[in-house]
Amino acid sequence: MARQAGKSADFSFNSVAIEDELNSISQTTDVNIVEVTAFGDSAATFVEGLPNSTYSVAGSFDPAASQGDATIFTRIGSGAATATFETTGAAAGTNAPVYSGSAFVSSYSISSEVGGATSYTADFQVSGALTRAVS
Repeated sequence: MARQAGKSADFSFNSVAIEDELNSISQTTDVNIVEVTAFGDSAATFVEGLPNSTYSVAGSFDPAASQGDATIFTRIGSGAATATFETTGAAAGTNAPVYSGSAFVSSYSISSEVGGATSYTADFQVSGALTRAVS
């Protein structure tokens, strides 16, 4: 069984690789499960709806051009862009799936503390299908 450490993951948004400032990447896919139970049914009945995928990232704030802040902030309210998550940091392969989808910036937060580093978090809503490439 192939297992891996998360240390090599890559993430890009709008064709800009921002993993060099990230310390957390999370991809979530939920499926809407709809109850369709009728009065005559003897138990609850459900049907599967459509999948819904999101990304959440967190990292160190870097205000330089072509880094996370400029890349993410300029996409707020400006339509979707491609988000790509390479779980191993390598090109797509049998043990190196690469996930991608067209995504909107759904939230962006910058945080500063006295005695701490400035950091940010961002959430992305995938619109349409999330793809999984293995070759």
